Parts: sequence; C-alpha cells; structure tokens
Amino acid sequence: MTTTIQRNAPRPIETKAAEPAAPQAPARPVAQNNVVRPGTGTDGFQPAAGTQVTANRLGATPAGAEEVRTTSATPVAPAALSPTELRSAQQAIANSSDGRDATAVSEWLRNNPDPAKQAAFMDMMFQYGPVAGGILDSVQRLPEADRTRLSQALDNAYRSGAVSPQELSAAVATSGRGALPGATHEGLAGIIAGTGNPDLIETYAKAEMAIVRASGGDDQQRSAAVATALGGMPPDRLQSFLAANREGMADVIKNINASGPDASSSPALGRLLDAAGRINPPTAESVQVFTDSIDKLGENRESRAAAARFFTQHGDAVLSSLQDSSGSLGLDGQKKMSEFFARTLFSPPQDFAGSDAFRQNVMQRLETMNTGLAQHANENPPSQDAKRSARLMGSLVGSLEGGFQVSLDELGKRNEAVKGMVDLLFSAKSLLPNLPIPGAGKLKDLTVDQLQRWVTSSLQERAQQPSQAIPFHRTFGEQIANPDLRTDYDAARGDAFLNRQRGLSR
Repeated sequence: MTTTIQRNAPRPIETKAAEPAAPQAPARPVAQNNVVRPGTGTDGFQPAAGTQVTANRLGATPAGAEEVRTTSATPVAPAALSPTELRSAQQAIANSSDGRDATAVSEWLRNNPDPAKQAAFMDMMFQYGPVAGGILDSVQRLPEADRTRLSQALDNAYRSGAVSPQELSAAVATSGRGALPGATHEGLAGIIAGTGNPDLIETYAKAEMAIVRASGGDDQQRSAAVATALGGMPPDRLQSFLAANREGMADVIKNINASGPDASSSPALGRLLDAAGRINPPTAESVQVFTDSIDKLGENRESRAAAARFFTQHGDAVLSSLQDSSGSLGLDGQKKMSEFFARTLFSPPQDFAGSDAFRQNVMQRLETMNTGLAQHANENPPSQDAKRSARLMGSLVGSLEGGFQVSLDELGKRNEAVKGMVDLLFSAKSLLPNLPIPGAGKLKDLTVDQLQRWVTSSLQERAQQPSQAIPFHRTFGEQIANPDLRTDYDAARGDAFLNRQRGLSR
C-alpha cells in the first residue's frame, strides 16, 4: 500500500503494513538535555494546541491566513515521508533542539536533497513552534553552504504553503518561551534574510518587532535580528516596509549597538544600511535609516563601513535632507555630520572596507562644490541658489572640522585623529593637486610624512584652537572669489563647527 497524506488529516500518516507505526513525538537521543526550552514549564516538542503532528499538511491556505506571493522560482509541494524518513527527521529535530546546534537538521536536509522531502521536514519542524525558531537560530557552527541550504528549504516550504505565516510568527520565541535574557536571534534572522523572500522576511520582522514594541521598545537583541532580516529584503519591498513601519523602525535603530559586545561586533546595522543603500533613487525613508544610524555607529567596523558606503552613494540626498531653509545644515544636521565624520574619518577603527573610496568621495564633493561657486564669482548680488550652495559647503567644511575636534577632545583620540586627517588630505592629492596647505606648500607636492609633520606641528602650535590647524576653512574659503558667497560660507562653517559637540554618542 502506498503512502498518502493530507493536510489536517485526522491520522498522522498511513503507512505500509510491514512498517511499524511512526512515533508521534520526536525520538530523543539516549543522552538527553531534559530542558528543551528554558522557562516554559512544558516540553518544547509539544505542538501548538489544536494541531496534530503529521509528516506534512497539504492543501489550501487556511481561512484568514495571509496569502503568500510566490517568487520567480516555482515552489515544490511537500511529499509524504516514509516511516524511516519520518523517524530520522524527528530524531534530527530532537538532537538539534537538545544540543542547541542545527547541525543534525542541516545534515538531514543534506542527506535528503529532494525539495519535496525538505518541505515535509520543515512542515513538521514548524509545528513545534519556538523549537523551530531556536534550531534555526543555532547555526553558529554551520558553514555558509549549510546555512544557504536551510534558507532555501525554508523559502520553498513557505512559498509552497508547508509553513504558514502564522507558524513562522509562532516560531519566534517570546519571553519565557525559549529566549534566554539577552539571547540574540541573529542566527535565525540570517537564515530568514538568506531566503530573499520578501513576504517571509516581512512576516518574521513584524513578529520580532511586535515583541520589541510590546516590551516598551527596548530590546537590543531582537532589534538586531530585525535589522539582520531586513538586510535580505529586495529594495522595493524594503522601501514599502520602512514607510509602513516608521515607529517600529525607530525603536529598532534606537536599540542597535547600544551596549555590550554586540556594540562593536554585530553586523546587523551594517546589513540594514547596505539594504537601505540599495533603494535607488534614495527615498526619505532610506535616508532616515542612515541619519538615525549615525549615533549608533560607535566603534563597530561593519556599521562604519556600511554608513560610509551609503554616504558615498547617496551623499547628495543625505545633505539635502539635513538642510534648513537657508541652505545650511540645520542644527540636527550639523551635529549628525560632525559625529559621522568623527566616527568614520578621525577615530578608530579607520581601516574598514571602502575607507579609501569614502575619503576620496568627501574631498571630491568639496571640490565639486568649490568649482560650482567659481561660476558665480562676478555675480552681484549672487543668486539665491548660489548662496544656498555656499552655505551648504560651509556647513560641510565646519562639520569636517568639528568631527576632527570631536575626536581630539570628546573621544580623546589625538593620534588617530591626526592619522585620519593625513589620510584624508593624502587621498585628495589627485583630486585637488593645487590645494594650498598653509605654511607647507601645495598638496600635490607633499608626502605622507610631510603631511604628518605638518598636521602634528600645527596642532602643537595651536593647542587651544585645533580647528585652525586644519586647512579646509582657509583654503576652500579663500578660493571663493565672490565676497557675498564667502560671507555665507564663513557663517555656515562657523555654526557647524560650534555645534560639533551637541548630541555626540559614546
């Protein structure tokens, strides 16, 4: 007799007469960890109330469930597992849950490459609610190929209906149902992101975000998980998600890199920034992700690298979003950009991926602004657009100077700030060959060592006014031939520099 199976069937499975009946709960290994999920008080392998453990559940989406939109690949529906396959699947789930390691589950999928069998496996695993989420979060020891296999199997199971949106949400452990205090969900979120399935990612992110918001908006670990998952969202769907979840995203970004070891090591914010950077042209929501993230960069190398990439690609949109009616950066924009430059240019770690391209972009931006102002040298009076451009350039220069002094004073990173200034100037040699360095000659003629000596001696000579040791203000300002535009530039530069300390995050 062949094996048959139906979704919501009253019996778990109908098998060949020669085979013994399949067990109704995952078989445990001899050496058990008796606590499947801490704090539950019940066996974590008990399925949700009202459900029956079956090999898989085929059929239409239950009434009231969210409709799953398929991607370009055709989903493969689950196929019935043989009794032997069923027992081995249950054992793999038990072993992975008890051992807090997804290796056994990953091996089962590797040994059963048929997508239909894998869908049946995922169908069964997700009936155990948070146990499924806990297993997919325990992927730290798995190589990238195994993580990819988990993502692919989950994606197919979700699109085929073997795992429903409700089951995916139920797999996210809530307080007291599997989440140890401070435990991260970034492993699970990485598997979710790896599916590239916008419907699946959104369902998961909303489940985590709802728990964050229910707890008063303070949950660093879940916030990092949301950011990690959204890193796999396609640009158009990420834009829609950001627009529809403004308050939730504000809570998520508020918590990221807030404290502890994750503040310097978690890739979550970097992944979110890179995903937002793929929204092109940039939107108010994607730029908001960047500006809200500035005071969360801290000493996290991946966060800094992603923020630098975002500004390199979308700097015009960023600066435009921070301008006031006069064209200058507003107070909030001044302090944000000062901290952004302090973190990315003038304090460690400065050797993040793309740092050279970022430095060149900043200096090229100033050169482009300066060239634009030169076209208005003889206007009397200059146009309002020209005056706005002069004020924006002044604000940007003042923010750079402010970031340098923030690193010197507030962060106490003198040596690193000097190195950052030397690297910034040296990166501009091909962009600004005739830039005059006061008392040192032209930039194009100076070596790294000469620049190092010049910055160091200038700081020693002007210990009380380190900003005056920086060439940006005098050199760029003196190149503005129109006196009215020079006045606008000077005023905006001074405001931005004076406001450098406001809002600095440690």
